[in-house]
Amino acid sequence: MAVDMTPRGTVGCCYYVAREEKLYFMEDIQIGDDDIVDTLKTFIDPTVILVSTKIDDAVINRFDPEAKSGESVSGNNDQFRLPFLLDVRPPSEFYYDAAKNKLMILRLGEDDGTQVSFNIPGDHLGGYDDEGALGQQGQLLRLAGWIDMESRVTVGCAGALLSYLQRRRAAAYLPGDDAAYMMFRITMLEMFSLRETMFINADTLHSLGVIGAEAHPHSHNRGPNANSGAKEGLSVYGLFHHLARTLQGRFLLRQCFLRPSLNIEVINERLDAVSTFSRSENASALDALVQNMKNIGNMRMMMINLRKGVGGSVPGRNGLSRSVWTSVRGFAFHALKIKDALQDVLGGDNLAIRTKVFEKFEGYHLAQVGRKISETVDFEKSAEERRTVILSGIDEELDHMKRTLDGLEDILNQVAGKLSEGMPPDIRASLNVIYFPQIGFLVIVPMDPATGIAVYDGNFDSPWEMMFSAEGQVYFKTAEVREMDDHFGDVYGIISDREIEISHELAQFVLQYEELFTTCSDVCGELDTLLALAQGAKTYNLVRPRITLENTIQIKQGRHILQERTVSSFVPNDTFIVAGAGDNGSDADQCRGSSSCLQGSSVSQEGGPSMLVLTGPNYSGKSVYLKQVALIVFMAHVGCFVPAESAKIGLTDKILSRVTTRETVSRAQSAFMIDLQQISLALNLATRRSLLIIDEFGKGTDASDGAGLACAVMEYLLSLRNERPKVIGATHFHEIFEMGLLKPRPALAFGHLEVQVDADKSQVDDQITYLYNFREGRSTSSFGTCCAAMNGVPEEIVRRAEDLILLAMKGKDLVAACCQMPEDEAAELEGAEQIARAFLEADVYKNPRATLSDILTISTTTNSPS
Repeated sequence: MAVDMTPRGTVGCCYYVAREEKLYFMEDIQIGDDDIVDTLKTFIDPTVILVSTKIDDAVINRFDPEAKSGESVSGNNDQFRLPFLLDVRPPSEFYYDAAKNKLMILRLGEDDGTQVSFNIPGDHLGGYDDEGALGQQGQLLRLAGWIDMESRVTVGCAGALLSYLQRRRAAAYLPGDDAAYMMFRITMLEMFSLRETMFINADTLHSLGVIGAEAHPHSHNRGPNANSGAKEGLSVYGLFHHLARTLQGRFLLRQCFLRPSLNIEVINERLDAVSTFSRSENASALDALVQNMKNIGNMRMMMINLRKGVGGSVPGRNGLSRSVWTSVRGFAFHALKIKDALQDVLGGDNLAIRTKVFEKFEGYHLAQVGRKISETVDFEKSAEERRTVILSGIDEELDHMKRTLDGLEDILNQVAGKLSEGMPPDIRASLNVIYFPQIGFLVIVPMDPATGIAVYDGNFDSPWEMMFSAEGQVYFKTAEVREMDDHFGDVYGIISDREIEISHELAQFVLQYEELFTTCSDVCGELDTLLALAQGAKTYNLVRPRITLENTIQIKQGRHILQERTVSSFVPNDTFIVAGAGDNGSDADQCRGSSSCLQGSSVSQEGGPSMLVLTGPNYSGKSVYLKQVALIVFMAHVGCFVPAESAKIGLTDKILSRVTTRETVSRAQSAFMIDLQQISLALNLATRRSLLIIDEFGKGTDASDGAGLACAVMEYLLSLRNERPKVIGATHFHEIFEMGLLKPRPALAFGHLEVQVDADKSQVDDQITYLYNFREGRSTSSFGTCCAAMNGVPEEIVRRAEDLILLAMKGKDLVAACCQMPEDEAAELEGAEQIARAFLEADVYKNPRATLSDILTISTTTNSPS
């Protein structure tokens, strides 16, 4: 297993199973941590682990908690002290570009695949010059059909793993030995996902609008929060993001949306909590919890600051300063308020989150820490001076020094009066004595503007020592102020040092309860996430879905949660799909709540279609319907309520899509190639528990080729019998069904979004009315010309298109129809023909000028309008 984690928390992993000769890839996990790495280790159970030297030490500690410079606890170098070999490799082996080149050299699938060469100028593969080898871009296209090449961290891990296998071969065989390629051979690539986590790739997240940052013209300034890197735009996560009140809550909420769960127990725990908090009788308790959440800080960061010794003010929300002590005391207070507020939640006695709060929130210790901070720190003066100020009565020596500092003003006035006695009367009032921390006591005398020197600098017997001048004032040291320096010392510095010592003692006291505070902070983050989901359920009119092991999707009056935010009214629709039953004979109750049985278990379920194909007009809502079903399934696995009247959702291990084509000039790929890679990845990863949404696949190439590919994909998915996935597709290739290429069967259902047509209306906008109601059966027209007219395409183009469509429907030859000549062009050619014939018949040798004039006169007379 090779694993890597970036400083921003992106985790990539790749592993190789020798007996299967198979290399497994994972989709990069965003917002990961060392817990994810530990889960991967448990899931894969490797014999060798490869990590980069740049990886976080916390990851190394998870693998080898007793590591001491490569030696065991006893001090002996024991490489067998771990159940696996831990190999720390240089970061260059994890580079993406180098790994990509190593993967391309594998040349997988060339023996049994279609032998097509795809090369571009400058395209070559080092080390393979034999005839027929695919070019670099051809290999990239082939790889992208099996794995996600955009998971850069995982691809880098694959490069490190291939380097390791190459070293093992080199150690076992002599150079040039062909048998070396049989050792650790790789014959297949496959994607995997974490156990109990739904697989959903970046393309699908983008297509469904689950997570999306707002674009910003400045790539280095994407949003107001520098830590987040971007401002969340209109997305499903964005609808709930602002409802979470704490940093840890927003972090955990984003994790939930990036990693939907497949554990029924976890999903139902979240749904139970959301259901309880969103009840009308708990409205006041919900408000109290939310208000208290606003004052809950991230105690993990606060404990780190305490360990660093940061006790003063740190930048806070809205530009205000907020000290660590304020945050810790506020957390202790509001954590106890949250515990009390949860007691007022009706029907929440059995909630898992309530149990966690009552187990982890130790009221005595939280109150003790809060009281200790309140009795030690002067918060008003700390805010004024932007440092930690200790209350009086804590330390007698400190109190004495503060009284001395407070009484200095009278002493300074007395010293100033004494020093002014020896000065000329006219300048006595201008003398002053002040105290500067770190410098001590100083005498201030104004500067003479004419000479640029002080108006008085002592007398012959007692000269003053000039220290510096600034803003028309000169600062001196005298014997009197030096005596005060010796007597009082740097009183302010002494006070500050003593307050730092007391703050350190207070920090050590608080750090005794570090585990308590961090645990409570994590629980608050989890509670904040559930509160955000509950507020969203009330705000957006969502209902609780029913999660089941039956491999089905039954939605009544489903809606698209984003689309309905952007239109004045939204028409809800129903959905019913039943996928393959799988192998019969396993008991569903034995694996309830576990995703390990998803591939092989089956439960009793009603018969129904596994594939729904939508046809019908453009602009009728087919794409919205596809996405709303996928979003409802996705939100149900997050543990969120869904936009529907009711929903019964079977556990779905993957949501795969061919919806949006994201083109970029950084790839040497056409739009249709990107579509093919998406559909290839979907077909390779699909299981009977998967949901596929396919929107107009095949539209980027020749009509006959596109129709053939679309039909072949549908036929293949239907031919899987008991392993059929759940599929919803939309197409405009009506010839597939008109010509009987896709035979009707129980597993195949047709649907369309209803429109009302009135051909008698004079205005095109009035001829077709979109009703957006889902109806069973096929629609025979796409009404493309109506859409063209509504969007401003010129009338003559629309009319010509309708004529050609009518001819095509009658089965007439369009080539012959397009060859017909307009009447004005035919008349012009006839006139030209007459001139040519008259010229050939005329005798041009006798008076040629008059003959030519007669010919042209006859032609003009013939072509002139009557």
